[in-house]
Amino acid sequence: MKILFLAPRFPYPPHRGDRLTTYHLIRTLSARHQVTLLSFTDGTEPSEARREVSAWCHSLHTVHLPRARSWAQAWLAVFSTTPSQVAYFASPEMQRLLERTLAAEPHDLVFAQTVRLAPIAARVSHPNKVLFIGDSHGMALARAMPFYPWWRRIGMMWEQWRIERFGAGMSQHYRETWALSPVDFDDLARHGCHNLRLVPHGVDERLFDVERKPQDPPRVVFLGNLGVPHNVDAARFAAEEVWPRIRRRWPQARLVIAGADPAPSVERLASLPGVEVPGRVSDLREMWSTASVMLAPLRFSTGIQNKVLEAIAAGVPVVTTEPVARGIGARAGEMLLVGADADELASAVCATLDDPAAAASRIRSAREHVSRTFSWAAVRHRLEELAESAGPLSSVARMGPG
Repeated sequence: MKILFLAPRFPYPPHRGDRLTTYHLIRTLSARHQVTLLSFTDGTEPSEARREVSAWCHSLHTVHLPRARSWAQAWLAVFSTTPSQVAYFASPEMQRLLERTLAAEPHDLVFAQTVRLAPIAARVSHPNKVLFIGDSHGMALARAMPFYPWWRRIGMMWEQWRIERFGAGMSQHYRETWALSPVDFDDLARHGCHNLRLVPHGVDERLFDVERKPQDPPRVVFLGNLGVPHNVDAARFAAEEVWPRIRRRWPQARLVIAGADPAPSVERLASLPGVEVPGRVSDLREMWSTASVMLAPLRFSTGIQNKVLEAIAAGVPVVTTEPVARGIGARAGEMLLVGADADELASAVCATLDDPAAAASRIRSAREHVSRTFSWAAVRHRLEELAESAGPLSSVARMGPG
């Protein structure tokens, strides 16, 4: 099968959600099929990026889109009904590249990752086009608003209104539109998205082989791209409000806030007692092997949190918020612990450190759930079914992970 894959960001290094998803999807699909990748670059990619990704691709083509141009497009779109996050990636060059690629060689399927590339693939005629929306961006904005000043909420409400309607309209041009979690599925359906399917993505299967060797004193870890708003908020909340409560019970413990592109407000957290901010970690398996607890106090986020799936796969007990647990279908108390505020989250971390046997029991259940539910191969199987199917366009339907 020949798959044409459109990605908004070059998938290396795979240190943020969309890049990580692209990287693992291409890696999984290329095991059986020919993948042609069309991706933007912005000049921040490391020198080895193209070589690393080319290993998984039949062919690879990029369009350079400077950040300055993207931000100008996003700001100009404020005065239109096109969402700014979509205008950010507007590119006649990518449109022409897609058309030339399809004209030069037939492909069995066109896969557009995120609603931000939806207009580009929507303009070409093809019987098998999939739009990977993933998260409900409108719901993410709604959850974030209480944590921002009133003057920013006005713009956020305008973007929410636009992205909800835009996604619903774009979905009409695709055979299927994919959502990652049941919560996102229901919200996208409520706003009129067509041809919806629930297709949870996978987790790096190599993490299940991590050899656990937690350190003493304990290391409490938060991992994520530290330049995006929900992770910046979670990192600051963890260090400034949750961590002092944990240190009263475990004064020698360390809080490690790891991830790429830390914002200045996150970098300053390293001045707090017991807090480390090492930046991007080159070997996640080593970090997970020494972690005692994964603390993910995300207060506004949607979809499936890769960081939580990775920690569970590596055997690290997790403490998080209820929406994150619900997004991955993990039962609180049985697979992980949850908290609604700083006191509850700190108590959950201390309980995990105080009772390793109970924590080990929870992580065993969580790992079984993640192994059974989240598989990149399931995504490949669905694309194979679409390419082989000659049936009518699907209506709103749910798909399990099997």
